[in-house]
Amino acid sequence: MDSIELVNVCRSALASWSENGLPPTLNKRALSELLLVSERSLTDWQQKGLPVEVSAGRGASNEYSVPAVLAWLLGRANDTSRESAKDRLDRLRGDQLEREMLKEDGVLVMPDDLDIEYAALVEAARAELLFNMPDALAAELTAVMGEEVDVSVIRRHVEDGLSALSHYESSDDTEQGDAEEAP
Repeated sequence: MDSIELVNVCRSALASWSENGLPPTLNKRALSELLLVSERSLTDWQQKGLPVEVSAGRGASNEYSVPAVLAWLLGRANDTSRESAKDRLDRLRGDQLEREMLKEDGVLVMPDDLDIEYAALVEAARAELLFNMPDALAAELTAVMGEEVDVSVIRRHVEDGLSALSHYESSDDTEQGDAEEAP
């Protein structure tokens, strides 16, 4: 049960307990009827700390203090850090399903997908700079200047620039520069 359900169980049980004039201690069957849960749930809760007023031993019925049980249930409802293994698994599955839906909708991009797209972008830019741009630039400069421009000179400069970029390594220079600009 989540916190809201536990609070609602306590609210309903308290009202029923008061209206019916039930005694302050109940056996397992009566308590399960009051809380509208199975006796097995009470056994599970008992293993997690549900207070027992009178422990009758194996085969006999324990007695439970209704106020102590309600206080314990409200304490569990208030304890947001508590998460069972099943609840955690359900939450993780829900998170995974949400990520898959966001990915299908194009809202979420996975890092591996970015690497593939980035590599394709870099390769397309490299091909454009090496093969198309030098010829187009040489033709345009020849038309503007009226003299023949050697495409190999342009190609050499492009190759030098690409070579410098291929050896680029991120450094702390930008972070230091940003820090120096900060007041």
